Amino acid sequence: MTSWRVGDIKVSQIVEMPVEPGELDGLIEEATPEAVRSVEWLYPDYANEAGQTLWSLHAYVVETPTHRVLVDACCGNHKNLPLIPNWGGLDTPFLERLAAAGYQPEDIDFVLATHLHLDHVGWNTVLDGDKWRPTFPNARYTYVRDEFEYHSGLREGVAATDDLAHAVVYQGANPDIHSQTRLVFAESIQPCVDAGLVDLVDANHEVTPGVRYTATPGHTTGHHSVTLESQGQVGLVTGDFIHHPIQIAHPAWSSRGDTDRALSAETRTGFLRAVAGSDMLVFGTHFSGRSAGRIVLDGDAYRFVPAVTPPAES
Repeated sequence: MTSWRVGDIKVSQIVEMPVEPGELDGLIEEATPEAVRSVEWLYPDYANEAGQTLWSLHAYVVETPTHRVLVDACCGNHKNLPLIPNWGGLDTPFLERLAAAGYQPEDIDFVLATHLHLDHVGWNTVLDGDKWRPTFPNARYTYVRDEFEYHSGLREGVAATDDLAHAVVYQGANPDIHSQTRLVFAESIQPCVDAGLVDLVDANHEVTPGVRYTATPGHTTGHHSVTLESQGQVGLVTGDFIHHPIQIAHPAWSSRGDTDRALSAETRTGFLRAVAGSDMLVFGTHFSGRSAGRIVLDGDAYRFVPAVTPPAES
């Protein structure tokens, strides 16, 4: 467990699991082994010597002076994930790692999701016998309304602009986005709705002082990152609008999982241009190794520099 500070906000990374090297090869089409090896600063945290991009599945707990907020709840245990079979049926010690960081499920006040893909909402619920129940019984599961309604439409069979090509990356995957979305809702979202714990909010909503949603569309229609502000310092939990650090070196390279690749590239490029050289601490939702750092100019492009600040005290 690693922690950082943004003013008086403590941010702790809770790892679910690293992604197997090679498993996401091709997700960013331009990121061939030769292209990856040409970005020397990616090694060793974000790429290996074979030129494969490295990824991680993890959540962040954001502790403000008044509230504890979980951002992006990973895949979860025992979930049915035919879109990415290797991420289904897991049995990881995520909750034990959460406890080691100093948090019990009852301590969490808000659960946020940058978007409602399967690897961002899984720990919303746990299997209790043969039923799913909310993992965080005292939390408000707070989602951006547009994102929720879009995925609710997919569940109901509305035509998908979401990518189907995403599925062909994974051996044995079922590319039926409607079926997968129905499963995600049934296992990870609907139990929280039924428990009366879900709040739908407008774009750019402030969840609690110092923590607000920030629209970063393109990966999904309603994708939002999470901005942290305290004592003049700023942080941002990316979600998937920056899927991998190679997109910092090449912001025009979009993921096959993006709903709108052109918009994703536009959002990413505008963000990097705006924050390069600033003190904003960027927390990569799928960045392996040292997942927090700052954006700096690197010739005509940008570079991710891992944070050198010491871990936050408990």
